[in-house]
Amino acid sequence: MNPAGLINHSSEGRFIRLFSFLAAAGFFGQVLPLAPTDSWRDVDLGQSSYAGGNHNLDPAVVDSSLFGLLWKVDFNPGETHYARPLVYTPPSTNKQIVFLASTENILRVLDAETGEVLKERKVDEPFHMSEAFCTQVSETLGVLGTPTIDPGTDTAYFFAKSYIPYYRDNTPTGIINGVYYFYAVDVKTLEDREGFPILVDGLPADNDPRRYFIGGTILQRPSMLQLGDIVYAGFGAMCDAFNLTGTIMGVDVKQKKAATNWVTQAGPDSPFSDDWTAWHGGGPGGVWQAGQGLSTDGNGNIFFVVSSGGGSLPDPVIDTIPRRGNASISVLSEAVVRVTPATDGGLDLADFFRPYNYQFDDGRGLGSGGFAILDSHFSSPSVARIGAVANRNHQILIFDVSDLGGYRQGLNGTDAILQAIPTSGEVYGSVGAYPLDGGYIYASPIGHPLAAYKFSITDVGRPQFVFAGQSEVSSLEQRGTGIPTVTSFREEPGTGIVWLTDPVEGLRAWHAIPGENGVLKQIDLPTINGANRYSRPSFGDGKVYVVDAAGSVVCLGVKA
Repeated sequence: MNPAGLINHSSEGRFIRLFSFLAAAGFFGQVLPLAPTDSWRDVDLGQSSYAGGNHNLDPAVVDSSLFGLLWKVDFNPGETHYARPLVYTPPSTNKQIVFLASTENILRVLDAETGEVLKERKVDEPFHMSEAFCTQVSETLGVLGTPTIDPGTDTAYFFAKSYIPYYRDNTPTGIINGVYYFYAVDVKTLEDREGFPILVDGLPADNDPRRYFIGGTILQRPSMLQLGDIVYAGFGAMCDAFNLTGTIMGVDVKQKKAATNWVTQAGPDSPFSDDWTAWHGGGPGGVWQAGQGLSTDGNGNIFFVVSSGGGSLPDPVIDTIPRRGNASISVLSEAVVRVTPATDGGLDLADFFRPYNYQFDDGRGLGSGGFAILDSHFSSPSVARIGAVANRNHQILIFDVSDLGGYRQGLNGTDAILQAIPTSGEVYGSVGAYPLDGGYIYASPIGHPLAAYKFSITDVGRPQFVFAGQSEVSSLEQRGTGIPTVTSFREEPGTGIVWLTDPVEGLRAWHAIPGENGVLKQIDLPTINGANRYSRPSFGDGKVYVVDAAGSVVCLGVKA
């Protein structure tokens, strides 16, 4: 294996900040403690895509000739990493590492400084995507959803897909013999923690015992979320085939067993088939989110977005009847959802939103990205926390996190949300947020420029976002552009960088604040070989890690 132009520094100030950056990055032998520069989960818990100001990424340095390619590590032909690299510093070693989990069920630990492969382990044989007629995604399907690391125990948690030969029929592989295991491994040695892995296959759903969790027909794509002792993951359709029914699976890592298996389609009114391999046999409502993670508001609530499954199915109960968000509903499709942990360890539906015109959007509505809970800076006298969802219907929807809006609860039976921002095209993933300099959010529609929207409060105290500018270049005219992800330098105003992956162009970046001409000034980054679809970079100590289009891991930083 082989290993924003609005900042107006004086020459003296620029040198001082450059010196500080180099010292913080370890260029003068300084050893940093654990944590501040780590990325042990997929960005923040709210999935606002603000990675913070602790990664020693000064735009004055990033936008200079000092910043370049440090190393690149290649892997097996056809192997790739949809799971994002995680960057972590174990307290016992005080040495920052990069944790990887691939589509071939191979785990690796890399030295974050050099790219040297320190440990490698194949946990099981991966599932073959030819079984699902979906080799355009990858040849194999092992780990796709981004794991999470528990810093308190040095443990990485993830779901891995494999087979149990002859499990449900008389063949060694096949869709019906596919299963998911939940793993807990020591992030330093890659050895299994005692009592793991756990087979989660064959579990009946908490809210509909007719529905069984059959790993071969389903896909785990969103990033993991750990709340206390329970690690949650979202599941949905595997390339829109077989059972589309979404599932939220929670595993209690202390009791070493599944804590909840909650499905988005439940009850007698939901589409159902016990032909587990039937095409779309289980109904719609997957939780895919283009890989974006489940989000939480810090109060134990879990938020996610349910897709239409290729076209919203009419629900005879609420086709035209308005319904409050906290009302009981068992069939969720094309919806934003909030669930809360129940006393028995399961989940309870607490709130939902569904577009008033969901039946007329031709399946192009919600589900292409997750729910972003913005930093508390984005608030007003009337709204304490704001959430955002981007979609394929050329909109960014803005929510009051405490009241998602239900169905047809607005004026004249429309949507009861804070704002619907028009976009120039379909958006996959979600918005990225920058809480400094007054606050901005960013979206990257397919085939169009990266757009910036500035946060403000109206005269009546209502939050709103106003278009503030855009990039000069457009994204690719195809699906796969990543999620705008934002860093700052020490949380200082004027230091924001918006990072964005592109399947062909690789990694792009801009200064976060548009200029007076409404243009986001692009940062000149080193060229890499494209980027993995729907990805985002991960950040370490003055370094940026990204998976390129060939499945290699690339590290950018200050060159020695």
